[in-house]
Amino acid sequence: MAETELQERIWTALAAHPVYMVSLIAGDGIRTRPMAGEIDRERHRILFVTHRHTGIIGEALRSPTVSIALSHEDRNFYAAVTCSASEIHDHELLRQIWTPMANAWFPNGPDDPDATLLALTPVSAEIWDGPSSSVLVAFKLATARILGRTPDLGVNATIDMR
Repeated sequence: MAETELQERIWTALAAHPVYMVSLIAGDGIRTRPMAGEIDRERHRILFVTHRHTGIIGEALRSPTVSIALSHEDRNFYAAVTCSASEIHDHELLRQIWTPMANAWFPNGPDDPDATLLALTPVSAEIWDGPSSSVLVAFKLATARILGRTPDLGVNATIDMR
């Protein structure tokens, strides 16, 4: 697959399941948390509504990189996306991407003074993209073993996401 095809696979996967495991380096080690994001392809970023006071903004801005993990087991597709982080001070954008789920965390709505936007910009990604049929995987493993070869179980690539 060409790199642009792989980039498109990443963006499609991000859009298909908008809750990601986001990992970053914090003062006491690596912290990972689930976060719901909004894809902004036009500006090449993923936006998250979050609290100013929880520490994720400070941690993300101090962390050299932030990672998003994707897992689509039914398609045998996995990815780790390395991102840079920034805080976006744009109340109108916050209103545009506001969701009912955000209301659960911010009862005062998008006007809540603790609501802010975290933007993650993909820099690179490593993907593992294999056959989605378990029968096909078993066949490829058996064939490779019989022939004394390494099985072809799909693509493993690191790509530039910029």
